[in-house]
Amino acid sequence: MSALVTLIKKWYQASSNKQKLTAFLLVFSLLITGLLLALGGSSTTSADPLGSTPLYFASAFVKLLVVLLLIVGSSMIFRRWQQVGTGGKPSRQMRVLETVRLSPKQALHLVVIGDQKLLIGATDQSVSLISSIESSMKLAPIEDVPVQPGLDFGSLLQSFSLNLSTESIKGKE
Repeated sequence: MSALVTLIKKWYQASSNKQKLTAFLLVFSLLITGLLLALGGSSTTSADPLGSTPLYFASAFVKLLVVLLLIVGSSMIFRRWQQVGTGGKPSRQMRVLETVRLSPKQALHLVVIGDQKLLIGATDQSVSLISSIESSMKLAPIEDVPVQPGLDFGSLLQSFSLNLSTESIKGKE
């Protein structure tokens, strides 16, 4: 018995607040269930449940729905307690900042792990570290390619149709 008590004390000291709360809720629900089973006597309904009330099946169905909704609701609440991070989303230690495809089977990935940035080369057969990038280095800004006026599809189509119409007019003269 003393070994069990020392085991529980060790677990209590090493566990987090969420684990303690989960264990408390589990023990509490088991105790209440045992108490209700011990205090519950025989039912006051007759041996024939169909003779007790005409809406027996309707009331049983409603009670079943209530129990199922309680199970689903409590599982949703319990799942939210178990999720890590803020806002219900787990906090990630590793992120891919950018990926550049060199060919269909080769790519460069800029990965952040904690405070460290790594340039990784990946193929279908292997993944290798190319370089570790210092945090003080700033990444090159994304180049904005200026759009040349008159080279968009609409203006090209319009100039093409004007050229065709002037050629057809010249051909008739």
